[in-house]
Amino acid sequence: MNEARKTQHTLAMTIALISWAMLFATLFMGYAIYRSSANVWPPMGFARISLVLPTISTILILISSWFCYQMKLDINRGQVAPAQKNLNLTLALGFAFLVTQTLLWRNMNHSGVYVSSGIFASIMHAFTWIHAAHVLAALVFLVYLYFQFKRHAGNADALWMKTENGEKFWHFLGIIWILMYFILFVF
Repeated sequence: MNEARKTQHTLAMTIALISWAMLFATLFMGYAIYRSSANVWPPMGFARISLVLPTISTILILISSWFCYQMKLDINRGQVAPAQKNLNLTLALGFAFLVTQTLLWRNMNHSGVYVSSGIFASIMHAFTWIHAAHVLAALVFLVYLYFQFKRHAGNADALWMKTENGEKFWHFLGIIWILMYFILFVF
């Protein structure tokens, strides 16, 4: 891929990441305003959400980010087969992350934290749904990348930009989740 195309692809992903960062920053600011005005936390009538599933989700996304990083290193070294293996592990852990999110929503609903239960519940669901939608989009991109690996087997140069942008997007979602984990669930 020529340098002009690499620059265009990198710029497009950077603009997308900035846009998504602004979306999440807005959500975090809204949460901060709501949380700072609350006399008790969680609000009356709600139990604290268990840390078990959010912690498992955090571990899954961190490990998947490590495999995604390894995939990019393998591509940089021209090693497509190990990169494919690391992509597969990233995908598997990413789908496992979505399963834990589904279990978290079910757990929240069983605890009475429904979307319609008020601002606290709406915020918890909105954050996790919006993040999960972005994770799903990233997984669709990584599945596309999986097929690109099959198509360009042995040609690391053809895969470089796609893995570069996929890695940026995946790490961005990992960072957002870690912020969510600490801000929404731990503190």
